[in-house]
Amino acid sequence: MSTFRVDLSQTGSAMGALDVDPTTGLPATQSVQRTIMVTGPNRIQRQLKDGDTFTDNNYWKQFAYPQCSLDQAFIVVTSDDGSVYSTVPSENTVVATWLPGTAGVLVATKTYTDTDYSLDLSSTPAKFVQIQNTDGSHPCKVKINGTAIFTLEANSSQIFNPGDLVVTSIAFDNSVSGASNVNFVQVIYSYQSVATS
Repeated sequence: MSTFRVDLSQTGSAMGALDVDPTTGLPATQSVQRTIMVTGPNRIQRQLKDGDTFTDNNYWKQFAYPQCSLDQAFIVVTSDDGSVYSTVPSENTVVATWLPGTAGVLVATKTYTDTDYSLDLSSTPAKFVQIQNTDGSHPCKVKINGTAIFTLEANSSQIFNPGDLVVTSIAFDNSVSGASNVNFVQVIYSYQSVATS
């Protein structure tokens, strides 16, 4: 999900001229009535107030400069997840990579409860997951959805394809390797970017 800021008074925009003091030609103090109603991707009306920020999918990038001309822009992209928005929901798939621990290295004695060893996907469940352990000697434990635990053997991978399992969390435990680090573990997953309006 990306983060956006509502800016109804961008420099050079026609909307920016709405609060110009006609006696001086300079920007006036902004009116408290600076809000607009915009239809979101799910055809739900969203009230956007100047200066507010919100998080949603990249449907809203079409209203930001340079995707639209500056005189029509009323959105500023403050963080971009890099996804591409499509009007076909199944095409709004985002691929991501996660390296647990320190850059994919699982330190000995670290467990599921360590924050850098767990990934919460409850807000955007993964449809596809590939978990790889490229360490040639040491296995690790993996917990899926808070309950299912399995051993990911050395130099192996586990794949959950679309339709197999909806993954809402992944966590690692390195207690099975004894006193050794597990080098290198990575998770590749995809999820569908869903609009909130």
